[in-house]
Amino acid sequence: MSSVKHLHQLIKSLSAPEKGYIKKHAMLHVIGEQNKYIKIFDAIDKQKVYDEKEIIRKFQGEPTLNNFAVAKNYLFKFILKSLESYNTNVKSELRSALNQIEILYNKNLPTVAKKMILKAKATALEHELYEFMEELIDWEIILLVEEATPENYLTLVNKYFEELYLSIEKKKTIIGYKHLYQKLRAKALYTGLARNDEDVVEFQKIANEDKSNDKNLLNTFNAQYYRNLMQANFLFTINEQGQANEILKKNVDLLDNNKHMLELKPFTYLGLLRNKAVNELSLMLYSDLFNTLERMDRFVEQYGQLNRNYELLTENLKLFVYIPTGQFDKALEIANKVEKIYGQLPQTKTLQKEKQLHHYALAYIYIGLGEYKLANQNINLLLHNTDLDFRSDLFCFAHILSLIIYFEMDEEEMMEKRIRSTYRLLMKRNKLYNYEKQIIAFFKESQNKVRTSTELTKDFIQLKNSIEELTTNKVEKNALNLFDLISWLESKIEKKSFMEIKQKKFNQLMANEASSAHMH
Repeated sequence: MSSVKHLHQLIKSLSAPEKGYIKKHAMLHVIGEQNKYIKIFDAIDKQKVYDEKEIIRKFQGEPTLNNFAVAKNYLFKFILKSLESYNTNVKSELRSALNQIEILYNKNLPTVAKKMILKAKATALEHELYEFMEELIDWEIILLVEEATPENYLTLVNKYFEELYLSIEKKKTIIGYKHLYQKLRAKALYTGLARNDEDVVEFQKIANEDKSNDKNLLNTFNAQYYRNLMQANFLFTINEQGQANEILKKNVDLLDNNKHMLELKPFTYLGLLRNKAVNELSLMLYSDLFNTLERMDRFVEQYGQLNRNYELLTENLKLFVYIPTGQFDKALEIANKVEKIYGQLPQTKTLQKEKQLHHYALAYIYIGLGEYKLANQNINLLLHNTDLDFRSDLFCFAHILSLIIYFEMDEEEMMEKRIRSTYRLLMKRNKLYNYEKQIIAFFKESQNKVRTSTELTKDFIQLKNSIEELTTNKVEKNALNLFDLISWLESKIEKKSFMEIKQKKFNQLMANEASSAHMH
């Protein structure tokens, strides 16, 4: 059943041009009649949910399809082969060159093979594909007898091996920065952004593992790119977004000046733009942010056919731009679009994790729209899902969001239960920071005494003052990225909607930004 599921997922993931290419490719394999396997292809493509019994009934009696398991396996491999020839890139061309060099060697054509080696080496070096250099230099050494003399043999041997050692060292440097970046990402992914001094120290330890100072090894595109990415990621996690933003700008310039590297790894560029946008959102640099979003849209137009996740990542980011700016109606439109994309993609573990994040976003949106029952449904879908690991800070703060929802719904009984469970969970996960303590204490107090409207307003003001004082600490301030509690409290104090307060702040920021730009 697993391979069947994968075939269905593969077919459903194809773009219209890819499907057209596969069918044209299939026609080269038959004469006089439609390819039987393309009939299966079309039948599976029409099914939203795979139903093998229906397919077998449809093709009952077809002589070439008697063994359906073999037919499915052939079709799966045929699609992959077709996609391989459709989606060629520098790496696939180098792999092909290596195969051709071996063929030329076996056919006793060393001079032609040598020319091909030199061309392939130039391509590998230009694109910093050092993993190909070892095999290409091995072929140069095999063919050494064709160009060497007794006088220069050792010189050539040393030359080739020096090239090889340097390629390996450069590759090791790049791998080292990739490793550090992923270590920082792994910590942030499951524990969240730094919320105390201990977290900062843990992130700093990873960043301090960068010991490289050899300029010869740091002069490659990839070493610079991943070093910048690692440093920007570290600075973002400890709430130094201003410095992180300057480093991310360097990486954008680096890619803009090396278009050949962008063509090799388009997803790298999208990931960079996404990181830059998240950082700009954190810094409330909205003009820069909207420019970055436009660049992401242009990227999806150009490369979106390669991977549907490109569109998903871009639309998901827009969702988290519209939420903090108080544009909850627009955010809901984006959320519905994202949900449709989810339904069209294979249900991988990564996608399931993204969906949990999506439930958090929807809960936030519905709070903004005053639709508290829908907010509650989404937050409960997140809190009751125990099948997947999830970002610890977001999962824990989802419990705080649940308290806000129950407060808005005036659900006293559920509120009391959730206060207890939230306190226990935060204690157990070591996430009971001063910020969370203040909020829990406020809601607990609301359970223990009846307050007049005036008294409640005073308590809102007191909590707001306490939170504002706490978040003067740049690390503790990270909690406001999860939910704008201050604006929510202001909406209660001023007797206005949460959305109205958020939009007013956003409009003021945009006006200030425009005024500042005009002055400059």
